[in-house]
Amino acid sequence: MKYRADIDGLRALAVVPVVLYHAGVPGFPGGFVGVDIFFVISGYLICGMIDADIRKETFSLGSFYKRRALRILPALFVMFLVTSILAYVYCLPVELEDYARSLASAAGSISNIYFAGTAGYFDAPAETKPLLHTWSLGVEEQFYLIVPLLMLLAWRVAPKRARLLFAVAATASFAAALAISYRNTTFVFYLTPFRAWELALGALLSIGFIPAPRTSFWKTVCGAGGILLLLGAILVGSPSAPLLLMTALASVGATLVIASSESGVSTVGRLLSLRPVAFVGLISYSLYLWHWPLIVFQRTDGLLLADSSGIVTKLALIAASTGIAFLSWKFVETPFRSKARETSKAAVFGMATTAVASAIAFCGLVLFVGGAPFRFPERVVSIASYLAYDPSAAFRSGQCYLASSRQHFDTPACMKLDAMRPNYLLVGDSHAAHLWFGLSSSMPEVNVLQATASLCRPAVQPGSRHDTPSCRRLMDFVFGNFLVNNKVDKILLAASWKDEDLPILSATLRILKSRGFEVTVLGPIVEYDSALPRLLADEILQNNPAVAGTMRKAGVLERDQAMRRVVAAEGAAYVSVYDSVCRNGVCDEFAEGDIPLQFDAGHLTAKGSVVVGRRLSTAFIDKLARADDVSN
Repeated sequence: MKYRADIDGLRALAVVPVVLYHAGVPGFPGGFVGVDIFFVISGYLICGMIDADIRKETFSLGSFYKRRALRILPALFVMFLVTSILAYVYCLPVELEDYARSLASAAGSISNIYFAGTAGYFDAPAETKPLLHTWSLGVEEQFYLIVPLLMLLAWRVAPKRARLLFAVAATASFAAALAISYRNTTFVFYLTPFRAWELALGALLSIGFIPAPRTSFWKTVCGAGGILLLLGAILVGSPSAPLLLMTALASVGATLVIASSESGVSTVGRLLSLRPVAFVGLISYSLYLWHWPLIVFQRTDGLLLADSSGIVTKLALIAASTGIAFLSWKFVETPFRSKARETSKAAVFGMATTAVASAIAFCGLVLFVGGAPFRFPERVVSIASYLAYDPSAAFRSGQCYLASSRQHFDTPACMKLDAMRPNYLLVGDSHAAHLWFGLSSSMPEVNVLQATASLCRPAVQPGSRHDTPSCRRLMDFVFGNFLVNNKVDKILLAASWKDEDLPILSATLRILKSRGFEVTVLGPIVEYDSALPRLLADEILQNNPAVAGTMRKAGVLERDQAMRRVVAAEGAAYVSVYDSVCRNGVCDEFAEGDIPLQFDAGHLTAKGSVVVGRRLSTAFIDKLARADDVSN
C-alpha cells in the first residue's frame, strides 16, 4: 500500500479528541469516539495489505505477525515499563495488585476481556486504572490474530464470494452488538465480537466491497459527509447517548473520509494531508499510549502538578503527553520499524516472548507479595485495604439488591412480612441497599423489607434516565403488585439522588399519598471525588488531615436542603442522611478505629451503615414509642 498522508491526518482527528476528552477539556463530549476512527483505519490498512498479498500469493502469516509485533510492541512495552515504575511508587497495595492483573492481561493482548469482566458498579473508577486504554489494543490484536486466517480460508474455499462472506461477518457482528446492547453495554463496549464490524467497515472498503467515489463531485460529497459525521459525534455527542449510535456515526464517518481519497485525494483529504495535521497522526499511536497513564497518575497522585483539575494542569498533561509521544515515535517506534527487513522472525518472536514473559513474571511477583505493603506504614495499608471491600453480604447482592440484569430478585427472602412487628419497605438503588444493614441492625423491633437495584430510582412511573429493564421490572413489582396486595407500615425511599430526580420524586410521593401510604424519604449522603479509603491514606502519607474534606463533591448539601422542601410540600416525611454524617461543615470519615465510613466515593461499609443506621433510627424509634403509648 502506498503512503496516504490523509490517513495520518485522520489518525490525528482520532487521537486529539480522545486526549482532550480524557484530559477534561470542555467542548469535546464525544471525544471518546476517536477509538472507533482508529478501528476503521486499522481494518482498512491491515485487511487491504493482507488482501493484496493473498492475491499476489505472497502472503505469509509469519511475516504479517512480525510486522505487527515490530509496529505495536516496542512502544507498548516501554510504556509498560515506565508505568509499572510509577505504579510501584504511587499505588497502594490493593491498587498495585489491580494494576498487576491489568498489566498481565494487556501483555497477553486480552485486557479488553479483563476490563469487561471486572467492570462493575463498585469497581474502581476508570481514572484510577493506568492501563484501561489498552482495551482497544486488545480488540485490534485479537482482530489481527483471527482475520488473516479467515481471509486465507475464504480466498481458498470460496474466492468468488470472499468479499460477500466478509460482509456477512461484519453484519453479524453489528447485529450481535445491537442484540446484546439491551442486556450488557459493557460487553458491547469491550469485546471484539461486538467491535469487529467497525474494523470490518474499513476492511470492506479496502477489498473493494464498498465502492469508492470516482468523480470530483462525489469525492467532495463523500469527504464532507464523513467529516460532518465525525465532527458531529465528537462535538455534539455524549457518553449518555446510545453506544451503538455514537460508534456508528464515527465508523461510518471515518469510512466515508477514507473512501473520498481512495481514487485521488479529495478536498477533505488535502486538508487532512497538511503537514502539521499528518505529523500528529504519525505520533498518534505513542500519544494514545502515553496520555492516559499520565492523566491517571496526575489525578490520583499529582504527578506533574499539585493542582489536579485546573486548566494549567490540563494543558501540562497535553503538552507532556505530546512531548513524550514524539520521543517515543522518534526513538522507539521508528528505529524498530526501520529494522523490519533485516530482523529475522525468530529474533522478533523471541524478543516479544521474552518481553511478555517478563511482564507476566513481574505481575506474578506483585501478587505473590500482596501488592508490596512494606512500602507504606501499617495504618495506611489497613485503611487502604478497604479499596478492595466487598459489599455483597451487607447489601444482600444477588438477592435483595440486583447489581446486574442477570440477577433475580428473591421475593420470599426480601419481602416477607412479619405479623408481630411493624413492616418498613426500603426501596431504591445501591444508596438504599447500603442503609438496609444499619437500619435493620439498629431497629430490631422493625421488620425492614428491601427492594433495591443498581442505578434504580424508587419511582412509581418510568422517567429516570437510569431506568433499566431490570429496574423497571422491580419497581413495577413493588408499586404495581406487592403494595397493591400487601400492607406495610411505612415506605422508605432512598437513592443516590440528583437534582434531575426531584420531579420524578414529587410525582411518586403524590401517587403514594393518594393510595394512603406513609412515606419517608431518606436524602443523599456525602460523596467524594475519589474513594474515601484512598483519601484517608493520602491524609496520612501527606500529613494533611484536610485531604478528604477538600474532595467532597459539591452540591450535596444544597440538594439535601432542596429535597427537604420538595418532600415537605408533598406531605411526606424527610430524614437527612447528610446531617447524620456531617455537622457544621465537618463530616465523619471513620466508622470506628481505622475502618472508613465509606468504601468508595459514597457507599457505606457495614460498620459505617450501622453507625448511620443508628443515627437515622432515632427518627423512627420516637414515632414507634409514641405509637405504642397510643395503643396501650
